[in-house]
Amino acid sequence: MSLRRNTIWNLAGSGLPLIAAVALIPFTLNRLGNEAFGVLTLIWALIGYFSLFDMGVGRALTYELSKLRVVNNVSEISLTLKAGLMLTLAAGLLGAAVMLILAPYLATSWLKISPALQQDAMLSFKIAAIGVIPTTITSGLRGALEGLGRFAASNLNKIFLGFCMFVLPALSIALHGNHLWAITLYLVLARLLVLVAATIQLKEYIFAPTTGLIKKHLKPLVNYGVWVTVTGIVGPLMVYGDRFFVSAVVGAALLPLYAIPQEGLQRLLMIPAALCGALLPQLAALSPQNAAATYQRNYKRVAVVMFGICLLAALLAYPALAWWLSVEFAKNALPIVLILSVGIWLNSMALVPYTLMHANGNPRLTALFHLFELALYVLALWWLATNFGLIGAALAWVGRVALDLILLHIAANKLLRVSYEKA
Repeated sequence: MSLRRNTIWNLAGSGLPLIAAVALIPFTLNRLGNEAFGVLTLIWALIGYFSLFDMGVGRALTYELSKLRVVNNVSEISLTLKAGLMLTLAAGLLGAAVMLILAPYLATSWLKISPALQQDAMLSFKIAAIGVIPTTITSGLRGALEGLGRFAASNLNKIFLGFCMFVLPALSIALHGNHLWAITLYLVLARLLVLVAATIQLKEYIFAPTTGLIKKHLKPLVNYGVWVTVTGIVGPLMVYGDRFFVSAVVGAALLPLYAIPQEGLQRLLMIPAALCGALLPQLAALSPQNAAATYQRNYKRVAVVMFGICLLAALLAYPALAWWLSVEFAKNALPIVLILSVGIWLNSMALVPYTLMHANGNPRLTALFHLFELALYVLALWWLATNFGLIGAALAWVGRVALDLILLHIAANKLLRVSYEKA
């Protein structure tokens, strides 16, 4: 298993869709207007980036299959994968039901959407709710592909889906006008296509005849996944949930000033995320001594490389936004960009100890950290956003990721010390 090759595939999966984003976001923003585009960023969060309802099964499958892959036990791999798909389907149905219940409240009262846009937003949120089902199942299949070392196939799916996220809204506007429900429908259909593709890629395991019981494979996935689920729910809330809060406090019309810089800067995390995604199955199979050396080497690498990248992003933010969107937008968004750039650097480093904890079968502690952080973050976000608006929201996010890094760094060092002593 080549760490470098798999990292490159992960980078391609996250990075190539940025071409479509840079080319098409200005068109989509101009045609939709600030408020409707703000709602679209929320739909992107629901359909594109939330694996909120997969119960941690995607991550659990990566962990379990990375161990089974070593012995190449086709029957056990098949049973584990089928158990994972059963769990993701059940989770997707539950998630869809929750979103369908919440859709009217999101559209009419919670997010301060103007009356003229509320019906379109409500229908869009309901369609997005249906999209939760293929999203959760695809998350499980992606975890399986990566656990089996098939990073190329996994990221080809991700590249296609990433392009669809930005191409399809522009295409929908050109064909059907400024209807958010039509855009959302296109995005959900793209998810279904990726689900079909991933199923075909894993068909030798999904459709393999088996003699064992799927039931016994549910427990390890649930035991691992339940804590990943906590992170899967709390984590995205702390990364993207602030958009909903900001919209509720300052209104959807101002949301693009926060969401667009956040979206762009979050994309920088594709670099450490690509490395950590390839690192997880490798760390799971290494001895404690080799795992410690690999961890320290990659932690330092991420810290140095991402400091330079985040500094460059901060320096280039104003001219880039002025050229891409407008001088006025760049001027208003610059303070937010500068604050969030610091948070991105801190968050990038936190991904490495986070990956180590999961590779050692210990997602429980990271989940407990996130629950603790969420309680503090909600209070800080409420107070800072209410009193200082968008800048306050950005400061709250940076404070949260700084705390996350400190806690994970301490836990990772303790884990490595204990593992080394046992060995």
